[in-house]
Formats: sequence, C-alpha cells, structure tokens
Amino acid sequence: MLYVFENIRPFNLKAVLDGGQAFRWKEENGRFVGIVKNRFLAVDYSENTLLVEINDGSSSKEEDIRFIMDYFDLDRDYLTLEEELTKEYPELKKAIEDGSGNRILHQDPWETLISFIISANNSIPNIKRVIERLCEKYGSPIDYKGKTYYTFPSPDALSNLSDEEISCTRCGFRGKYIIKAAKMVQSGEVDLRKIEKLDTKDAVKELIKIPGVGVKVAGCILLFAYRKYDSFPVDVWIKRAVEEIYFDGCQKNIKEIIDFARKKFGERAGFVQQYLFYYFRGKSI
Repeated sequence: MLYVFENIRPFNLKAVLDGGQAFRWKEENGRFVGIVKNRFLAVDYSENTLLVEINDGSSSKEEDIRFIMDYFDLDRDYLTLEEELTKEYPELKKAIEDGSGNRILHQDPWETLISFIISANNSIPNIKRVIERLCEKYGSPIDYKGKTYYTFPSPDALSNLSDEEISCTRCGFRGKYIIKAAKMVQSGEVDLRKIEKLDTKDAVKELIKIPGVGVKVAGCILLFAYRKYDSFPVDVWIKRAVEEIYFDGCQKNIKEIIDFARKKFGERAGFVQQYLFYYFRGKSI
C-alpha cells in the first residue's frame, strides 16, 4: 500500500534516516527502505511530498496513516520551529539551515535501547552492520517483493544467548551488555513503559541502571524513543559545537554542557542537538 503525504516541508530524508538516530534504513533504488516496528517501509520524498510504501498486514489504512505520521513526526510544524529557533538563536543559523528538514523520529524503546548500547565508541557504518547481523540471526523474516528483511529481535530472543552465540554479530564487548539488558527487560527488572512517565532526570537515572547505558546513551534513548525533547545527548561533536559557539572554545564537562543546554533551550534542546550534530559531524566528513 502506498501512502502520499503532501505539503510536508521541510523534510530532509537523508538527514532523518541516515543521520545517526536510526540505524536500520538503507538506500535502495533511490529511496530508503527499512523495518519499523515489524513493518516494511519504503520512503521517498520530492517536491514537498512524502511517499511511504508499507507492506500489507493486519492493520487498517487509518492505523497505517497514524503510524507513519507518528513515526515521522508529521504533525509538528518544523518550518515554524526552524524559523523560531533561528530568530531566537541567530548563532545557530548556519546549523539550522544546513540541517533544515531534519526531524526527530519516534522509535521503539527496546530497539533504541539496544541500538544505542551498540553505538558506544562505534562508527555509524559499523553500528548498522552489527544491528543487521543481530536482526538476521535472531529476528523474524519479512518477505516483500522477492526480498527478505528481518525484524528487530525481541528481549526474549536475546536474553538466553551466550557470549559465544552473540559474538557472531561482531558486537565485541557490547555483547554482554546486550544480553544483560535483554534479561532485565524480559524479567521486568527494567520497565520500559514506566520510563515514559518519568521526568527526564529521573528517566536517566532509571536507564543508567542498565549495563552499557551511560548518560549519553540514555539521552539518545529518551530523545529518539520517548520524545523527551529537553534531552540533550552529548558526544564529541556536540561537546565541540557547544564549546565553540557558546564558550569561545573553552573546555566544559558533559554535565555542564547538558545543564547549559537544558536551561537555554528548554523543551527544544533535543531539536537544537540534532541540528548541531548534523552540521558539525557533516563538516568533518
């Protein structure tokens, strides 16, 4: 089934799907294809129109449309958001213009948790490869138009793996963290649904109980899966960006940067983070 969404602007397909917030999208024949919450999606964008092909399943047309709009945050007026941010923070003008059309996806908490555990001290291409191996080995197949894709494995599928079994994904030292996280979620020791109801600071405290989850990974999970828009994940690019723009290049620790960003940008901190990450990382590539 093909769904057409008109007058969607701005929308930067590559920034959204290949910019470091989701890792299961890949370009095929001029469009992006991926598996999202056990659905196959093929996505294209041109002339302010978003085209989304989705595999036929048990969901209704109305459910598919709501799912797509929720995942891509289509209800939000990003044009106004960018205009307001540029006016209020002119020092961010270049970053916002460069990343115009970037959007924050609404992803599955479990998949986001494991994906960002894998992301620690890792490059985006390698993160993608590890996740793909994990899905091919322990996910379920989805056949669509002659090709086979794989769902993200459930906590149950990963919780009983041995270190040797998970090593086939080449995830390295992260394997033990993946297994432990799966055990904690599967047993109910960590309730991913509960986190949504917590404020950002308490949610971080809850997430960092999971081995392999530090403050940065927790921030990513909260921003990309829970829509905690006051979350401001800090990696090397964000640290450099904030120090350069706001502190004349002077070094600041991560807590100082997070506190500064949350105070300055409030509930829009996460959006600012995405524009800065895309711009500063892009300058180095």
